[in-house]
Amino acid sequence: MTLCGILFMILFSFLLFIFVVYILSRFKKSEYGDYEPKVSVVIPAYNEGKNLRGCIEAIKESEYPKDKMEVIVVDDGSTDDTIDIAKDLGVKVLEQNHLGKSEALNLGTRNAKNDFILTIDADTIIEKECIKEIVKPLSDKKVGATTGVSTVRNNKGMIAIFQNIEYHYNNLIRNSFSRMFNNGIWFFGALACYRKSTIEEIGFFKTDTMTEDMDTALEIKKAGYTTINVHNAVGKTIAPTTIRELYHQRSRWWIGVLQSLVKNKKLFSYKSSPAILFLFINQFWWTFYSFLSLPAIAFQVNYWLPYNMGSFSSLFGYLFRWFSLLGPIYVIYKIPVWGLSYYSFFGVLSGIISAVLIVAAIRMFKDRLHFKNIFAIFFYFPYTIVLNMIILISLLRFRFWKNKFFIR
Repeated sequence: MTLCGILFMILFSFLLFIFVVYILSRFKKSEYGDYEPKVSVVIPAYNEGKNLRGCIEAIKESEYPKDKMEVIVVDDGSTDDTIDIAKDLGVKVLEQNHLGKSEALNLGTRNAKNDFILTIDADTIIEKECIKEIVKPLSDKKVGATTGVSTVRNNKGMIAIFQNIEYHYNNLIRNSFSRMFNNGIWFFGALACYRKSTIEEIGFFKTDTMTEDMDTALEIKKAGYTTINVHNAVGKTIAPTTIRELYHQRSRWWIGVLQSLVKNKKLFSYKSSPAILFLFINQFWWTFYSFLSLPAIAFQVNYWLPYNMGSFSSLFGYLFRWFSLLGPIYVIYKIPVWGLSYYSFFGVLSGIISAVLIVAAIRMFKDRLHFKNIFAIFFYFPYTIVLNMIILISLLRFRFWKNKFFIR
C-alpha cells in the first residue's frame, strides 16, 4: 500500500468512527430536569464597542429569571467606548489593564456573587433559551462545566460561508461524543457555564496556554468532574472574514490546544473516557496529517494530470472533480471501468461520509440547505486544504516564537 493509500485509510477510519458515534448517540437520551440556580454572567471585553450592546441586550432578553442573574462586563484595558456602553446598559463593570482574556475571566469570577459562572464572548448573541438550557446539566454535582453551541451569524462572504458549515460539523461531533460518553470534547469558552467552586478548586482560569477554555476544561477533568456539551444552548458569534483573520484565529486555537494537551498529558491513558482519548489522538493525528496531506494530494493530482490534458475542457473537468464533491461521485460512476483501488475506496468514502455528516449537522442545528450551504458542502475539500496549510504554517512558526503565549 502506498503512503497516499495509508493516509486515506487512516482518514477514512477517523471519519467512520465519528459517523458510528453520531449514529449511536442518536439513540441515547440525556435529559435533565428544570434547574434554575443563580448565575453570574461574565463578559470579558477588549475593544468590543461595536459588539457589546447586542451581547448584553440578548442576555437581558433571555428566558431566565432576572432576579437569578447578574451581568458583569470585565473591560480588559479597552481604548474604545466599551466601558461607556456597558455602563449605559446598567450592568456591573470591572476594569483592568490589558492583561488578557484569562485574567479578565478570573477578575470577573472572583467578584461574582453567584455559585455559577456563565462566560460569554462579547461578540456572541445568545438565543432566548440558552441560559436555561446550559445550566441544566449542572444539577448533577459530577458536572463541573457545560459548553454551548456556537454558530456563525455573519455568514456572508466566501470564508464565513465555509466556517458556517465547519461550525455545524464540529458542533455535531462535540454533541455526539458528549451524549455517547457523557463527557464533552473540544470545550469552547465563548459560551460556557462553570461551577464556581470547581474553578476555585483548580486555581481559576489558566493563563499559561493560548486556549484558556480547553486548558481549564482539561483541568476540570483532572479534578474528577465531567464537562457536557449542550446542543440546544446556542449562541451566534462573529467568524473571521479574511484569510489573515482566519489564520490568526486558527493558529492560536491549534497551538493552544496542543499546549493544553501536552500540559495535561496524564489524562491520556487507557482509563480515560473514549471522548478524551479521541481528543488527544485526533489533535495529534491532524497535526501529523498537515505535514503529509499536501504532498500526498499534489502527488495524486499530478499522477493523473497527463491523462487529462488533451484539451482545456478535459483539464478543467479533471481539476473541478478533484476539488469538489463531484469527484467522489465521478469515481463511483467509473468503478466498472477503473475498478477499485485504495484511493477509490478510502478516499471516496471519506468524502461521502463527510458530506453526509455535514448535511446531518445542518439539520441538527436548524439551518437550511440553501444555495450558500450547498455551495460550501460541494467545495468543502479545498477549504480543508486551507485549514491544513494554516496548521502547517502555525507549527513551523511556533518553534521560532520567542513568546510562548500571547495576550489576546
